[in-house]
Amino acid sequence: MSGRSDIRMYVEHLFEGRTLDAETIELKEEIYGNLTARFDDYVAQGMSEDEAYRRTCEAVTGVEDMLGEKDEPAVDATVVAPAAQPPAPAADPAPAAATAPTTQQKHWPTWAIVTVVVAGVLVAGMIVVTVFNVVSADAARDVSTNAEDSLVVTLEQPTDSTTSTDQQDGTGNRHGAPSQSETGLLAEVQDHSPSELSVYAGTGLGDASRVEEIVRSLPVGGYVSAVTPDAGAGTLEIYYNYQDRDLLAHDDDHVDRALVYDVVALMSTIDGLDQVSLIETEPDDGSYDVDLRVFDRSMVEGVLGTALGPDLLTDDGWNALREQVLSERYCDPIWERAERG
Repeated sequence: MSGRSDIRMYVEHLFEGRTLDAETIELKEEIYGNLTARFDDYVAQGMSEDEAYRRTCEAVTGVEDMLGEKDEPAVDATVVAPAAQPPAPAADPAPAAATAPTTQQKHWPTWAIVTVVVAGVLVAGMIVVTVFNVVSADAARDVSTNAEDSLVVTLEQPTDSTTSTDQQDGTGNRHGAPSQSETGLLAEVQDHSPSELSVYAGTGLGDASRVEEIVRSLPVGGYVSAVTPDAGAGTLEIYYNYQDRDLLAHDDDHVDRALVYDVVALMSTIDGLDQVSLIETEPDDGSYDVDLRVFDRSMVEGVLGTALGPDLLTDDGWNALREQVLSERYCDPIWERAERG
């Protein structure tokens, strides 16, 4: 049976060996969307999925023409200079004495000038005083607010002298990990149960549809546009499309941590997965900004100090591992070492 995942692999095949710049990725996603819509129409008409897949692929057999449109040569245009025109005859100058009327300048009296200057100084002084008062009031409110915030933080700090050094950052977790009271994207990571992963334990990269199902079930999975597994190479490519990455979470670092968590979850669940590549795309002033990160299993396990596998998918084991992944001490090195551009 052929389906959407086969269409994705067919589109990926069309673009093999091509540079994945922002414009090429946009074209690839547009072709994929058109083909899947065509496939769905054929199936709705009563065709079998195999016949619908065959007819869908016949619609696009190559992308050379579409890619070639970007490199049209500039038109060589010959600019013809306009013929020189004879100079216009100079007009007879009119007598200056006959056309230049005599105007008499008016002078303000001294008392009027002094009055205007004094009024201007008074207005300027009033403006300066008003601005100073507004700035002073805002500064006073800021000082008051900061003092209140400091008081609240001080009162919320633990007073027990036996508090461990792991809790001195005020989060209640080791290594600066976020607390359980987090909301938004990190709360979704905190609530992600190992039982949701254990049902996929042992899935092979050859099962493309199941691998894609796992990826889309993870935090940030709602922004996945394509999933490309390669069982022979032991690799997995995941494409994310955002309208504005900064709006995904309260803090952009939370998105980084959630993506690292997704990588660790995939390496712990999918059999034979040695490398995960994340390709993030978002609009940027009329073009597209594309970021690539490659996570090698050896690098991730080296930073975490543990081997990733299905045996970690228990409540105790997964909670301890998640705490490591969400902490700056472990997450930041993994994220930085994976950066490719």
